[in-house]
Amino acid sequence: MKRIMVVGALAIGMVTAACGSTATANSATASPSPTRGGGAAFRNNGASGQLVQVNGQTLILTGPSGDLTVTISGTTTFTRTSTAVLADIVPGVCIVATGQKDSSGALTATTVRLSPKLSSGCAASTPFGPNASPPVGASPRPTPSGQPAIAFVSGEVTGAAGIAITVLTTASGSQTITVPTTAAVTTTVVASASELQTGECLRATGARDAAGNVLATSITITPAGPSGTCTTGLGGGGFGGRGGGRGGATPAAGAAGN
Repeated sequence: MKRIMVVGALAIGMVTAACGSTATANSATASPSPTRGGGAAFRNNGASGQLVQVNGQTLILTGPSGDLTVTISGTTTFTRTSTAVLADIVPGVCIVATGQKDSSGALTATTVRLSPKLSSGCAASTPFGPNASPPVGASPRPTPSGQPAIAFVSGEVTGAAGIAITVLTTASGSQTITVPTTAAVTTTVVASASELQTGECLRATGARDAAGNVLATSITITPAGPSGTCTTGLGGGGFGGRGGGRGGATPAAGAAGN
């Protein structure tokens, strides 16, 4: 009788263990790893990279993570950004200057972005670029510990005397900022799809479809770097690629602006 009970207990134990193994296997099967075509790829919108092919309304960008397809339409807007110099900062242009303010509140710029004044003026200027809106999904970056927050001044240039630039802002009136010769100055103008050329660097803003391709609402064109490649920008984990992270245009959390 005791032998029968022992055998029965062993049998029950084996069945229980087998059921446990099956449950574990089913649980593992029910949690597939994310793929590049979905999941993590949809956490961010837009992409950037070097233009290698134009097929009608389909653009092929390439970067460190491979190729990416961007689709444009009749409503996609285009802007071209190019390198400028201090002498290009003249009265009448729109400006967004980013840098740091001293104890008196005066800004010394490290980067300056210029654009033509529109009929609506320069009121729409933002840290992301004059007369432009932040890319979809943009989120502030935290300021590194021990470093002051980035500040910016935007508006219309009303005076320029050497490195002293006077800006009429919408929030606090006229301000004079300092733009040293070491500041990076760029200018942005309206462009069109017909201007696209292979080898240029593109930053596309827009949602991704189920295949991970970008449906562009706006595209920024910039020239390739000295080595002929694109190295920085929005999206794609660097300039070019499928990652889709935010790039250097994001202001720090707590950024002060006028």
